[in-house]
Amino acid sequence: MSVTEFAGVSKDKDHGITSRGGPYEFWTEDGAHVYLHDTDFRRLTYRPGRPPTLELEFVYDPQWTPPELSKTPVVVFRFEDVRLVEWIEDQEGHDCVAANPEVPPGQVGQFDWDGTDMFTLDTFILRLLFHASRAAVTVHAK
Repeated sequence: MSVTEFAGVSKDKDHGITSRGGPYEFWTEDGAHVYLHDTDFRRLTYRPGRPPTLELEFVYDPQWTPPELSKTPVVVFRFEDVRLVEWIEDQEGHDCVAANPEVPPGQVGQFDWDGTDMFTLDTFILRLLFHASRAAVTVHAK
């Protein structure tokens, strides 16, 4: 059973990515607190090459950006050796967003990690399950 290797996150057991909190809430290696509930899921890029990669981008609303991320409110996860298990888009969610432009289409409900290599991401319009052997987290400006 493989365990995902993480880069760019705190190595502190209380602040890093753990199976208890997953990537939903953690601290970067530079000490910035990332809480994905306060972000909007903006982009997913899957490349089925060798190795298969998946990039997920989350952006803070200026009102909810932690002070330490004010200049770098974009959080990007880059996963390697990815195997997609499930990708479900919610048509009702898409319809709601189309009818109500103020509804954030990418609000993050959960982003779990099982402690090995399985991840589950739930947003307002998407459910994604996948395996990945490596993950790197970066933050940058818009």
